[in-house]
Amino acid sequence: MPETTGPRRRRPTIYDVARLAGVSTATVSRALNGTAPIAVATRATIDDAIEQLGYRPNPIARSLVTKSTQTIALLLPDITNPFYAELVSGIQQRMLEGEQSMLLCTTNGDPEQEARYLRLLRAKHVDGALVDGLGLAPERIAAFVDDGFPIVCLDRDVDFPSIPLVQVDNRLGARLATDYLVSLGHARIAHITGAPAAISDARLEGYREALASGGIEPDAALVAPGDFTEAGGHAAMRALLESSARFTAVFCANDLTAIGALNAVLSSGRKVPLDLSIVGFDDVRLSPYTSPPLTTIHQPAAEIARYATELLLDLIRGTPPATMRRLFAPTLVVRGSTGPPRTGTP
Repeated sequence: MPETTGPRRRRPTIYDVARLAGVSTATVSRALNGTAPIAVATRATIDDAIEQLGYRPNPIARSLVTKSTQTIALLLPDITNPFYAELVSGIQQRMLEGEQSMLLCTTNGDPEQEARYLRLLRAKHVDGALVDGLGLAPERIAAFVDDGFPIVCLDRDVDFPSIPLVQVDNRLGARLATDYLVSLGHARIAHITGAPAAISDARLEGYREALASGGIEPDAALVAPGDFTEAGGHAAMRALLESSARFTAVFCANDLTAIGALNAVLSSGRKVPLDLSIVGFDDVRLSPYTSPPLTTIHQPAAEIARYATELLLDLIRGTPPATMRRLFAPTLVVRGSTGPPRTGTP
């Protein structure tokens, strides 16, 4: 015979809380949802009743009252880039502080998949979205914003009046990286780009500006296409090494690209930084642990994540942003993958 159990304990309701606290259910509802001011003594009495009963509000019913699910979404092209992992951690931490939640959606860099996610999130009454990386055209993102769905973009250089943007100053970061290589005495500096996107263009532009300010004529043969991945950096570096181009240093569009490039250089029998200096961009957690440790441009991922999340929450609450475009300053982190060019290096 299966063992029998006693009757399940009834879950306390808002009516039980109101009865114990000696107030109306409407007063309890206002206290829970923050929809109206409540006297301090009344609030304390309600809190005591909730504690005694072990009452837990029904989140679905609560969202119907507040018109908020207390949930935002983060859209990323993928989750393989360690920089994205740092953003996720920062955003999630901020949401948990407010007892709110975050949904993570990966789009594989597909604009149509990104659009489908945004339509689904809006239909499910998610409060708003942070959108990072490559994907949907600004005009299509703006259509969701104009329809009342709050969106903040990260790390994609949108220039649209209704779309807030939070990112590092990509052009300045590229200038810092290239300026540093010039200061070491490098005059033949290659660049491995990222995938076609505005941030790749900004980093390429910063690289060219630094060369110009150093009196160095840019050479198109020293610019190799990459895709922000280790494999793309490895392939681009091999192509550069197998070409007739002469160079003593390379600035890579991100750290994953730089790690792939570093592997290609070492596999070719060359030494870093003795034969070639390498600089990345992002300062992901792996960067200090490559061999040699990677010189790179630091992005303040935690600050970017918190600022963008606060901005989105303000928009959800109906608070207009102080600025529609917030650029964080990058910093150069010098490690062992860079040094002066060796005398006689071609």
